[in-house]
Amino acid sequence: MEEKKRTKAEYRSSLRSKRLIREALISMMREKPFEKITITDIVRTADINRGTFYAHFRDISEVLDSVKELAFSDLKETFDGLSPDLLLANPRPFFESLSSFVSKDREYYRLILSVDNFRSSIMDYRFRIMDYLLESTAIHHYASDAKLRTRISGMFDFLIAGIMNIYIDVLNEVLPMTLEELPDLLTRMVGSAVRDLLEAR
Repeated sequence: MEEKKRTKAEYRSSLRSKRLIREALISMMREKPFEKITITDIVRTADINRGTFYAHFRDISEVLDSVKELAFSDLKETFDGLSPDLLLANPRPFFESLSSFVSKDREYYRLILSVDNFRSSIMDYRFRIMDYLLESTAIHHYASDAKLRTRISGMFDFLIAGIMNIYIDVLNEVLPMTLEELPDLLTRMVGSAVRDLLEAR
């Protein structure tokens, strides 16, 4: 019984240390570019020793990877239960969920999206989204020949990359729009693109 209590306490302590390290990284990103952040900065901000840092992470890039994994996991939970076919037929609930998700911690997402490593990971993630949409929706039946499948893939690539960049530009206030305005704009854009593609086939 004593061993079990100790194991639970160690687990909680480990989770707390990882959280402190991730929070310290985000905090430091408010002060300086990611590339200039050192492990010394992290341990000082987190108020931990270097040994605690190295017990959980090899370097700062690994901390950022942990932040990314958590962000993707939280994002996935936000969209669980949304039907892929419904997503294409009426993407508004998807964009409303996405805008709501990002607005809960706007500064956090603005900061992590400013890191090239994180931004490129998101752009790489679009290929998984494309495959998912192609294989999980009714569009799969339309894409029986290679030429049409290529066109559909191109449309998805264009839309997904564009949507990601629009969110990044709004968070960085490059695009003078609010997160609340995006669902309407993006729903019209996606709806128009999907209709044009299906009519052109």
